[in-house]
Amino acid sequence: MKGLIMKKLVIYAALATSLLSISACANTSQYQAMKPNVVTQGADVAIIPLLTGEMAQNMVNAAALEAKNNNLMVSVTVVDASGQTLAVLRDHRAGVHTVRASYKKAYTANSQKRETAVIAKGIKDGTIPEDLRYLDENILILDGGVPIYIDGIVVGGIGVGGAHGSEDVHIAKAGLKALE
Repeated sequence: MKGLIMKKLVIYAALATSLLSISACANTSQYQAMKPNVVTQGADVAIIPLLTGEMAQNMVNAAALEAKNNNLMVSVTVVDASGQTLAVLRDHRAGVHTVRASYKKAYTANSQKRETAVIAKGIKDGTIPEDLRYLDENILILDGGVPIYIDGIVVGGIGVGGAHGSEDVHIAKAGLKALE
């Protein structure tokens, strides 16, 4: 009986301490209201932009519409900062390989924080090591991958596969306009 009372007292004390800590943190001058589309971390609160599924879906829809308006049959993929797929859309007439190609282009642009067309050009002219292509199985050095920036920070990538390289780039950039 005495042990049970002690356990309850310890639990109540822990709860009271937690509530006081939460209350104290909420009343400090460093407390900031969370903005939509923002992730906070650490004691000093770092604000990091976040690419959401809704934003990604809007981008693939905008890119697909641009492709349709140009009578191009493509797949479009958007990945987040960790390289995970947030949205993908394949035209029913696009080749089956285009889904994987669009993913790899988005992954590469996100990972390397630059357009895949820039990487391909750099490899061709010798300013970027050719061995980059062996860095990861998801690296694809073909035009059509573009990094996604929010507030100057890369938060993901968009990739398009199925058209000619310059057309893939144009479609990907049309998808980026959905963020504006």
